[in-house]
Amino acid sequence: MSLSRLVKHAQKEKIIVCVAKILDDERLLTIPKMTVVALKFTEVARKRILAAGGQCLTLDQLALKAPVLTPLC
Repeated sequence: MSLSRLVKHAQKEKIIVCVAKILDDERLLTIPKMTVVALKFTEVARKRILAAGGQCLTLDQLALKAPVLTPLC
């Protein structure tokens, strides 16, 4: 999933969980501060999220940080 798709959902959610690999999108100029949980990140995508003040977590780290999450659906 590309960063541009994540930014669309970052405005509504506090933690974005994606069971896929996060890819960089060069067309996106600015990235908001967001917490992203995913299976894998490309190096460029990870650097851009961290540079914006966000966090990149794995699913294991999310389980330790927030053991009880309420589903939105």
